[in-house]
Formats: sequence, structure tokens, C-alpha cells
Amino acid sequence: MVATNPEKDRKFVAALSRGLSILAAFDKMSGPLGNQDIAKITGLPKPTVSRMTYTLSQLGYLEYSHRSEKYELGATNLTLGHAYTSNLRIRQIAKPHMIELAREFKVNIGLATRVDDEMIFVDYCRGDQLKSVIVDVGTRLPMSRSAIGRSYLASVSPDERAELIEAVKPLHGADWPAIEANLDKCLEDFEELGFTTSFGDWDRNINTVAVPLKLSDNRIFCISCGGPNYVISTETLTNVIGPRLRHVSRDILNSGL
Repeated sequence: MVATNPEKDRKFVAALSRGLSILAAFDKMSGPLGNQDIAKITGLPKPTVSRMTYTLSQLGYLEYSHRSEKYELGATNLTLGHAYTSNLRIRQIAKPHMIELAREFKVNIGLATRVDDEMIFVDYCRGDQLKSVIVDVGTRLPMSRSAIGRSYLASVSPDERAELIEAVKPLHGADWPAIEANLDKCLEDFEELGFTTSFGDWDRNINTVAVPLKLSDNRIFCISCGGPNYVISTETLTNVIGPRLRHVSRDILNSGL
């Protein structure tokens, strides 16, 4: 876990933390943001935000519009994402398996890991018939309602799982009791099936199964497989694709990860 209290950690660089929190603000609100918008999202003083956004724009991480007096993310950020994904060994090893599954079953295959209380895709392959599904690298999914998030929860220790569930609980408000019931049932079924499911829980029209990949360095990635319910039935996912995905996960892990 990243330290958040610079007073208790002398290695913690508060200025860097503030700069990164400004970049992260653009993932929390769509469209260009002004300094006042960023200050509201981050909780930082506006003078601090002004200095940070100016510096980030000079470095290419933000682009400033004199017309709107607002900022957008700069193209420099893409170099960080590209460097991460291109050097990610699990992605290189899993890719051929993902392509094969996508072609064979005409389904969408995603590889994701956890960022805070969400799952984020680091790779994605679309089945021939499912190009209309709007998901891509960088797309985030909820931890408790998606098969891929549930797969992550199923793979961690009980203490860590409880901590993560407690963190996402406030995000769902009055819907939480129903979500929690589905999540508990899914985690219970994982013990027997070896994969997790989400049949209309994340999106009422989407059916998905997923498996965890726990690497030798204890990092956890997950692979999901699914698509619209009018193309892929719950029966096919449960009886055919889920077991196949489980075997594929073993092949990937046996590659020396």
C-alpha cells in the first residue's frame, strides 16, 4: 500500500503526490477541467493547483486551452501507458491464448488488474461478432459486480477481501444488500467451479466469466470472457467457456510467471 501521510514517512514526496493526484482527477470527471474543478476533486488549495497545472502543462502532461481556460490530459501520458503495457510479461504470454479464445468462441476476452477499488483492463481482444461492445485497454470495471472483479476478490486472502469489500460498499448505497448477496453466492460458487460469474450484474445485457492469475511475485491479474446475453448464454459460459478458461489460466501460469 502506498503511504499517504508524509509526516510519518520521510521518503514520501508530497509534491509528487499532489501532481499525480491532479492527473488522476481527469479520470474522475469527463471533459476539460479548470483549476477550480481540479481543486474541488483533489481537495488541494487552488494556488497549489495553479502551480501544479502550469508545471504539468510545461512538461506535456496537460494541455491548456486559452479559449476555455481549462486543461486536458496531454499526449505525453500515453508514453507511460505504452511503456507499462508493452513491458508487461503476463500480457505478452496471455495474448496468444486470448486471441485463440476470442476467435474460437466469438467472445470478448479481457486481461485486468486492480487499481484502488476497481479493475482496469491492460489488454482486450474482441470476438468477430462483438465489436460493438465498448470496452478497451484502460476501461475500468467495478470490483463487486463484474466477473473479473469478483475473480480478483476470490484470489486474495480473507482479510484483504474483507478490506476491499468494505471499501466498495459505500459506492453502492441502497443497492448494496442485493449486490452483496450476488457477490457472496459467486464467491461460494468459485470454490466449486474454479471461475467467477456475472450474469447481468454489471450490465443487465452482459454475461461474463473470469479466472484469477496469481503470479509468482504475488501480483494478481484476471482474465474475463463474455459478451451480450443474446449471443452468449449463461449455460455456454458455465458449461463450456468457464472450464476452458480455467485450463487456459493454468497454461499461462505454467509458462514461468
